[in-house]
Amino acid sequence: MKKIYTILLMVCIITPGFIMFTNIASSEPTFFNSLELYDISVEPMLAAELEDTTAEDYGAWPSASPWWYDLVDKENVANDGEGVYVAVLDTGLMNLWPFFFPEGDIAWELGKGFTHDILWDDTYGLMFSELRDDRGFITDLASGHGTHVTSTIIGYNYNNDFYVNGIAPKATIIPVLVLDAWEVDSPYGVLQLSGGTDEMISAGIYYIADLADELDGPVIINMSLGGPTPTPMIEEAINYAIANGVIVVCSAGNEGEAGMGWPGAYEQVISAAACGWTEALYHTFWVPGDRWLTDVPEELNVPDVFGNEYQVYLEDFSSRPNEDLGQKHHDLDVMAPGAWIVGPYKPSFTYEIGYWYVSGTSMAAPHVSAIAALILQDYPEFDQKDIEHILKIAAGGVGQNMLRGFPKEATDVYVAYVPGYVYLVSWGRHDYGRGFLQCDEAMFYAAHYKVGHSN
Repeated sequence: MKKIYTILLMVCIITPGFIMFTNIASSEPTFFNSLELYDISVEPMLAAELEDTTAEDYGAWPSASPWWYDLVDKENVANDGEGVYVAVLDTGLMNLWPFFFPEGDIAWELGKGFTHDILWDDTYGLMFSELRDDRGFITDLASGHGTHVTSTIIGYNYNNDFYVNGIAPKATIIPVLVLDAWEVDSPYGVLQLSGGTDEMISAGIYYIADLADELDGPVIINMSLGGPTPTPMIEEAINYAIANGVIVVCSAGNEGEAGMGWPGAYEQVISAAACGWTEALYHTFWVPGDRWLTDVPEELNVPDVFGNEYQVYLEDFSSRPNEDLGQKHHDLDVMAPGAWIVGPYKPSFTYEIGYWYVSGTSMAAPHVSAIAALILQDYPEFDQKDIEHILKIAAGGVGQNMLRGFPKEATDVYVAYVPGYVYLVSWGRHDYGRGFLQCDEAMFYAAHYKVGHSN
């Protein structure tokens, strides 16, 4: 039996067909509509004009900092991730990726894709071929999820008007397609399937783990994906990657109190919960001309426009450890922005490429991976345990973080929503991991950890 993993994002308008997200016996294929799984949605913002760009253009455009960049205090950190590789194991990159990203930031020659051929058999139902490693990393029918994740890390061209700053703009992205989409002829019509199997994801992990020995810098794997149960095949691949010095970051899941998904729930990975800024949609949709390029207060424990005493909240969809699943509170590590993040995207099975608001722990994970890249730029010798320790301590309140406004527990936090109303969110003590992760706090503790670690 093959288990299908999906991307971990929240969407509110587009339903990308069907997603297989369970154990599927070849004789009894089971399909779940994506909305039944996640409440998945994305919000289209602006179509890309897709004109030709050159390397010189990227340097000539002005840059702009979105609110999530400001929220994690990237402006206080000079590091840019240069010399660090981030392998994005996802849906690959859209074929127009050179429009969005400088070619030098993408290790396209190292890009790879893993997939199966899927056919319908009248006796057995869906039939999977053996794993193929010649797929390539271009998204094709799949969604632009991998492109959106990449855009958070290194930034992106916004319609040839300006360049949106990324958290680790000089990191080198290795695109690895481990989530695909298929259109399969069947007696019931054309089935639209999207996701990835254990074999696809494991193969991508092993590929990067083996490649790491040949590269000239530290390597991070970002997996903004997940499934409902643990899988020994994927866990073995993760353990192999960590043993080879690769840092592994995963999204926690979008199931709220139902529990974390895997591989994010594995203790040995660095898992990311999703937070938001209470005023983000207020500025985006309620203030004419303000939109998503706006300043966030340096101190987050100041009243906002809704009367909250602090301005960071845990998204209600963000998965938290569930004791009934054997998950411990320490299995969830840190929290990062994952609500209404703008970036290049397209839904599955369409070519409606543009800029979309996307929410999910999928969007939190690349923030964490990028902050890890900033640390590894200075301290390339740090391993998985080092980076996880640094990030958790930094998120837990070293220095000014506790004063910046993320409380240990909260109820009745008002959050802006569309179109022009607010809703309430609350969370428990361990629902967000150790706390809210920011760049300057992470670099501060990394420097102090370096001193202690070297003695």
